[in-house]
Amino acid sequence: AAKANRAVPWADGFPSGPMVMRHIATPVSEQFDWLLDQKPDYLLTFPSNLLALIRLSKERHMKLGTLREVITLGEAPDPALRDICKKEWGVPVVDAYSSQEFGMLAVQCPAAPHYHVQSENVLVEILDADDKPCAPGQTGRLVITALHNFATPLIRYEIGDLAIPGESCACGRGLPVITRILGRTRNMLTLPSGEQICPRFNFEDFLFESDSPIRQFQVIQKNLETLMVHVVAKRNLTSLEEESVRQTLRAGARHPFEVLVDYVKEIPRSASGKFEEFRSEVAV
Repeated sequence: AAKANRAVPWADGFPSGPMVMRHIATPVSEQFDWLLDQKPDYLLTFPSNLLALIRLSKERHMKLGTLREVITLGEAPDPALRDICKKEWGVPVVDAYSSQEFGMLAVQCPAAPHYHVQSENVLVEILDADDKPCAPGQTGRLVITALHNFATPLIRYEIGDLAIPGESCACGRGLPVITRILGRTRNMLTLPSGEQICPRFNFEDFLFESDSPIRQFQVIQKNLETLMVHVVAKRNLTSLEEESVRQTLRAGARHPFEVLVDYVKEIPRSASGKFEEFRSEVAV
């Protein structure tokens, strides 16, 4: 339910102007109409929901004229999302990384797209398979220690996310740098060789071409040779369109997987409202 004309802070200790809220499960068309009515200066939402709002905005040829900035959280944002939002809405996207266990963990640097760890509250380690600290540019597991939770201490808690550390930032803040947050370990694709990668499916053209029937997609790795893509579309794809989808998935997965196309009416979000573009069912 919306709470109009009430200063409700989105982070404890930092009250601001009036903030109103809408449940993430609200249909995107209703969300967009509501945003047009509210005329927000800032929008805080999940990256997948932002993408859906921008797509609807483009279809309707309508924009949120008062918007100054979008803040994303809850999901690992696709790197292309920043460019899409800037192109379509003319505003920047600032990402924040948090968790239910620890609260705010890292926020985007004002001068760069990478993140600064909130070291005053948490100790963040990014470790490789041998539990050694990762070098800048190397992907590793996030292990976190809370510094101020004395009631239920969490020490070297493996949160289940993957990230890439970076070099020191030129902004001068001195806080540790995370170049990119890749998301949950279950969002890693396993190649037949046993190697795991973070897939990058370049679906922007399918989602933003004016005549594209695709509205949403989700890729599931069923086994070491098969991917299934759930597709929400206005109509079934032609054989050429399906083949283009298959080629896009194979390129992002870096392997000639068998690709099964499954047409669905909707792709539900998780209980927490998050959406997973890719999920693996392969036991590692």
